[in-house]
Amino acid sequence: MQRNISNELNMLSNSICSGSLTSIFMLIFLFPNHAKAQNPFGKVLTITQETFTNQTKPQVCWKTILTAEQKSVREEQNTPWLTRYWQPLLGAAMGAPIAYSLTGNYGVNSQKWIWPTAAGGAAAGAIAGPGFTAGGYGLGTLAYAIWPASLPLTVGLSLVGGILGDVLWKMIFPPKKVPEKVKPGEYMSNQEFFIETTCTQQPKMTYSQSAYLVKYLYKGKPETARVKFYPGQKIMLNTSGRPIDEVLNPTPD
Repeated sequence: MQRNISNELNMLSNSICSGSLTSIFMLIFLFPNHAKAQNPFGKVLTITQETFTNQTKPQVCWKTILTAEQKSVREEQNTPWLTRYWQPLLGAAMGAPIAYSLTGNYGVNSQKWIWPTAAGGAAAGAIAGPGFTAGGYGLGTLAYAIWPASLPLTVGLSLVGGILGDVLWKMIFPPKKVPEKVKPGEYMSNQEFFIETTCTQQPKMTYSQSAYLVKYLYKGKPETARVKFYPGQKIMLNTSGRPIDEVLNPTPD
């Protein structure tokens, strides 16, 4: 009985020893293979990162509070020139031929005053307006037809016709009301304000950086690649000698 027990103990110790030896042999032979399977490193020579610039023109809008006077000035400035001065231009276009024709009615002695009178008629028509000019011409022509030899009467009735014509014209085309200037100390409730929205396109520059352009050594030869992260002095390579985090499309969106 004692011999059987000792034999079993010897067999157990031999199996443990053989298992330990097997493990040792596996570590000896597998560890070098595992070391060989690790990724190699390449020495980094240079690192470059490019910066791309993109220019856009987005629309920028803002609101401004204006007084009634400021709003009127803005509208006047934005009105086309012909629309703004159409009445003086029409008055001048009417006054010049009217003065020319009236001067010609008073014989040869008045011929030398035709062009100065026409110029004066254009200026008077521009200042007085088309209503005054039309009314003056109407009553002046009527007075000349009735009393052709009386120049004072023709002039007097022309002035009366001009005044009546100006009143009628302003009834048809009332002049634009110009807001009064805001007086210092005036209550806010007595003032009129407007909100104006102004939009413009302003240039905007955006900057974006590309991936890192790295030049490194692999098996003694220089190689170039773009990588996503800053590599430092050494860069990890795959079995083909390319960086692990290589970027194939480095151009930013």
